[in-house]
Amino acid sequence: MTINHPGHAPPLRRAGLHAVPTAPRPPSEAAGRSRPDPELVRQIRLAVAAHQEEVDRHSAPCQGEPQAPAAEHARVLGLVQEEITDWVVRRAQAGHPPVSSAFERDLAQAVMASMSGLGALLPLLEREDVENIHIHGHDQVWLELADGSMQHWPYVVADSDATLTAMVADLAARMGQTAREFSPATPMVSFRLPAGGLLGARLSAVIAVSERPRIAIRRHRLHEAGLDDLIRGGTVDSILTAFLRAAVRAGKNILITGGPYTGKTTFLRTLAREIPAHEHLVTVEDDAELGLHLLGTHPVVTPLETRQANAEGVGEITLDDLLKQTLRHSPSRVLVGEVRAGEVTSLLRALGNGAAGGMATLHAASTTAVPDRIAALGQLATPPLPVEAAYRWTASAVHLVVQLAKADHHDPTTGRSSRQRFVTEIAEVGPIGEAGRPDLTALFSPRPVDGRAIPDFPPSPALLADLVRHGFNPALLQQGDGDWQPALLRRDLP
Repeated sequence: MTINHPGHAPPLRRAGLHAVPTAPRPPSEAAGRSRPDPELVRQIRLAVAAHQEEVDRHSAPCQGEPQAPAAEHARVLGLVQEEITDWVVRRAQAGHPPVSSAFERDLAQAVMASMSGLGALLPLLEREDVENIHIHGHDQVWLELADGSMQHWPYVVADSDATLTAMVADLAARMGQTAREFSPATPMVSFRLPAGGLLGARLSAVIAVSERPRIAIRRHRLHEAGLDDLIRGGTVDSILTAFLRAAVRAGKNILITGGPYTGKTTFLRTLAREIPAHEHLVTVEDDAELGLHLLGTHPVVTPLETRQANAEGVGEITLDDLLKQTLRHSPSRVLVGEVRAGEVTSLLRALGNGAAGGMATLHAASTTAVPDRIAALGQLATPPLPVEAAYRWTASAVHLVVQLAKADHHDPTTGRSSRQRFVTEIAEVGPIGEAGRPDLTALFSPRPVDGRAIPDFPPSPALLADLVRHGFNPALLQQGDGDWQPALLRRDLP
């Protein structure tokens, strides 16, 4: 958490509580609650900052080094709670009626939000059931929940659209891994927020190109999930888990594809857990989302993030620039958050000429569409990559394509919604065929009843031999219908 130190604060005074709109909580929890007075929040924030400055000034040099985000958050929260306890005691001594424990929690949350600069966004970011936050102006907020349902948030997140824009501009300048500008001259921005969990959240915003500020925030959930957890969640079955685990350990280059919000980044992060811990990983992303350097599963991780040009139009560092740089860092594996344009040529070069076992995500409608999708993106490179070359590079650099799908279901009788993300296809990429395109073998194909991937064609002898050497049992491929959990299937089918 970034904390501003405004200097020593005056002693706290008793503050009356105004009857204002309820605190930022889900409506079912908010009834009858009063929001902490902004002046009280400000006074406690100043007192905490002064206390923190005093502690830091008397700390030994080694104790003044930056702490991990979770530890720093816990330390600051402890100081906030101490100040609130003192305020409650002074209030009682002055004869004022006591406040509820719920109000004390709201007050602590409001002070923490004020100190981080996130304001009314912080309570939303800390809700475990929220997956996406859609803000269409300061007073129009929608929450997309993990079950796929949409909930209107009846509270404002800023005093005005101008205040909201200024808040995003301040966050962009100081909260991302690299400073980013957000202004009418640079009306689009995307960066990581260090809030909402260990890996934070991704904020994307636009102004000028829309009549009001439009902000989308995606929380990074399931950061601790492994392949076995995804079995319980219905994303894979045990056959797919065994296959993918062996493929990662065998150093196969894998593309994870699918449509929007199918969980590609989460799936890539999950597969990365299967990489041996001693290997050096380099992650390359537009916006830092993978967070492998924060998870602790691999001690040697080099996270690289792109940088926007400054107001003079200089200083930009693109995904293409970073991909060209990666091989100079002697990586064991290169992992790319998402490929969207001409940088696909550098990705193919890194996978084909450098370390084995690289992985990346890519938008594609199916595994069969991937070669053409790569060829189309190659046309955006400078100079453009000829289609024939794109096909050849794909055939030589990519071993497997894993396609993800998303299914939302709503039961009108109960009003309950559910969302499932699952593997629907896995294809092996072979050499250039008679049609001049890479041959694709459907190792796992969608099951007609629900689209979940089940074994189809056998892998090539070379691929199968590599998988077996890394622990895969080929007898599993004889289970034609897979072994997806029946309970999940019953829940997900319409």
